[in-house]
Formats: sequence, C-alpha cells, structure tokens
Amino acid sequence: MTPQISQTADKHIESELDRLTYSAYLLTLDPGVAVSVVMTAINGSLEEITTEPDLLERTVELALEQLRRESQTKGDGESSAFDAVLYGHSPAINSPTLQSLNDLSGNPILLLDSTSRIAFVLHHVLGYELAEAAAKAQMGETEYRAQLRKAYLQLASFHSEGRDSGGKFLEEPALA
Repeated sequence: MTPQISQTADKHIESELDRLTYSAYLLTLDPGVAVSVVMTAINGSLEEITTEPDLLERTVELALEQLRRESQTKGDGESSAFDAVLYGHSPAINSPTLQSLNDLSGNPILLLDSTSRIAFVLHHVLGYELAEAAAKAQMGETEYRAQLRKAYLQLASFHSEGRDSGGKFLEEPALA
C-alpha cells in the first residue's frame, strides 16, 4: 500500500472513530464509557463481518444499554478516562478523540436532562426516524415526542438566556 493511500485510510478510520465516540459521548456524557462502548462495538464487529451502519448501530445499542444499567444501579453516572483503562482500553486514553471531548463543553445539548438529550441525539444528531428512535429509547412514540418537545424548549431557553456559548452546535448537520 502506498503511503498516500495508507494516510487516507488512517484519516478515514480516525474520522469514523471520532464519529462513533462523539455519538456515544452525547448519549452517555461519560468519556470513559464512550470509549469503552466504541471499543466493545469494534471488537464485536471484528468477530463478524459488518458494515459501517452496523458499527454505529451497535455503538448506540451499547451506550443505551450502559445507561439503563447505570440507572438501575443508581451509580454516580460519572467515570473518567481512567475507567477506560479498567475497561481494558488503555491506548484510547491518550487519543485525540477522547481529549477533544472537552471541546464540547459549550454544547447546549450537554445541558439537556438525560431523557430529553437521548431523544434529541437519537433523532436529530444520529438521524433515526421517530418510531425507531422511540423503540431504541424504550419509550412509546407519544412519550418520545414529549421528550423531544421538552428538549426543544430547554434548548430555546438556553439560547434565550445566552447559555449556549457556541450556537453553531445546533446548526451543525447530523453526525450520521
């Protein structure tokens, strides 16, 4: 493989890892869990032949499963990059992707309450249709729509209060 092709492939892989990690982070708000979820999804995909959408799908499923487990155990919901070492993914600790999650601190999506954030991210960031997103979030479609409305109201409130330091996050296209 020529160096130019190799660099292009490396950039594509890095871009895909970024997309998966950001998606998991927006759902979990936990960098350690986000990295662990992505690494678990990748490890699972290596065991069977899979396509890109399946990798994103698996990442979303794992992130939502982790959130359900945490809500059942009533953990503190916080972990750190250190936890990725515990999860067996120590090379991910120093990754630019994990380090860049701090750049999202001004993103108003991170200020949404958990259920509204998940509804918003599934539908508007990851591009799932309402019925599919509601099923993934294990909600009825009516409840899901109510959570989306709540997210819209919270985001509008943040915007009117001037709390969204970077309104560009609401204008960016979906990751998926």
